[in-house]
Amino acid sequence: MKVELSHKEGLLRELQVEVPAERVQTEMNKMFEEKKRSVTLKGFRKGMAPIAMVKQLYAEEVRLDAIDELIQATYPEAVREKTLRVATKPTVTDLKMRDDGGFMYVAQVEVMPEVQKISYEGLEVSYVDLTVEDKEVDEVIEHYRRRLSELRTVDRPASTSDVVVADLRKIADPKLAVEQDFFANSEIDLGYRLTVEQFKEALPGVKPGDVKQVEVVYPEDYSDPKFAGAQLTWQVQVKAIKERILPDLDDAFAKRTGMGETALELKLKVRENIHGQKEETQQRYQRRQVMHFVCEKNPIPIPTGMVNEYLDAVVEDFKKQGGEFDEPAVRENYRPVGVESMRWDLIWRTLASDEKIEVLPADTDNWIRSYAERHGVTTEEASLALAKSGRAEQLRDSLMEEKVIDFLVNMAKKVPLKKDK
Repeated sequence: MKVELSHKEGLLRELQVEVPAERVQTEMNKMFEEKKRSVTLKGFRKGMAPIAMVKQLYAEEVRLDAIDELIQATYPEAVREKTLRVATKPTVTDLKMRDDGGFMYVAQVEVMPEVQKISYEGLEVSYVDLTVEDKEVDEVIEHYRRRLSELRTVDRPASTSDVVVADLRKIADPKLAVEQDFFANSEIDLGYRLTVEQFKEALPGVKPGDVKQVEVVYPEDYSDPKFAGAQLTWQVQVKAIKERILPDLDDAFAKRTGMGETALELKLKVRENIHGQKEETQQRYQRRQVMHFVCEKNPIPIPTGMVNEYLDAVVEDFKKQGGEFDEPAVRENYRPVGVESMRWDLIWRTLASDEKIEVLPADTDNWIRSYAERHGVTTEEASLALAKSGRAEQLRDSLMEEKVIDFLVNMAKKVPLKKDK
């Protein structure tokens, strides 16, 4: 077999493979023998027909099958001979038969890029002050007090902190943002920050028996596209007013939250949790920063075929979700996401090798211990679950990637986050 390699544009490579007549004939003879054993010809028992007759009847069919089989067999051989790291499936073109019975074909394939030294000079990550303000603690404490509060029916007009119990009937909804037309015994919490503002403005002062119309207008840039720009009009039939009785902030309340034995311990725990959440948010942000930075710093080309396969999978997910969507727009929007994801995968693996970053047994042990704590099992059970899942190699890659990200964050210059004016 003769193989010639040509470098085309970008990551495209072209293999010209010549398969000698002897190999073609050997493959065809093997197939003729298989055909003889499987066919029944008139006048002969199954498998007993003369080979010459089989060759005469099935020559063209066997020749085409042999060529297909030899392409499947010789392409991997050609790739190994030229030491190509292929990234996509080949496209076979220009199949030509030779006069001596051999043939040649051309296979075009994209290869993985050759990644040299990864640059991360000038890497910076932003940081913010993680101090927890007293008002932040107070807001969380207030949330717990509201969650553990009691509602008591009162015989007076509603105040801005009460809960209005009412039947809601939809009387206008041009955009059909809400499918249901009637909601019985709805509780409208006028003191809750996420309650629709128009209800909070219209309902203070109402009393049982009152009927009011409330128009709710959602902005065009509302987070839920279903409601963006919608205008709904509700008929509100007030049935009861309930006063929220908040528990005192004392030791008994702290015990009810399950976060402390005393009010002081509760506040300290809340402060600790808020600080931990801020720290975790900052770490996630810094990790995204370094990943994006090195991807832009090292614009490694990504095989087009790999990107298209990724986009095909994204489109398929959209189709499974149902509903209409703009496929060209989806492909356009997700293309940079796919390219950066694949580029990052090449980068972190190269960095791990260049910087001698390794996953140690202690790293795996720590993961197993953490898994056991989260799922309430022993470390032995966690280790056994990992072994049975067959995800040990996947875990190793995940831990390695995390260590590379940590390495980059530690190497980065820390700069204060610039706030928009």
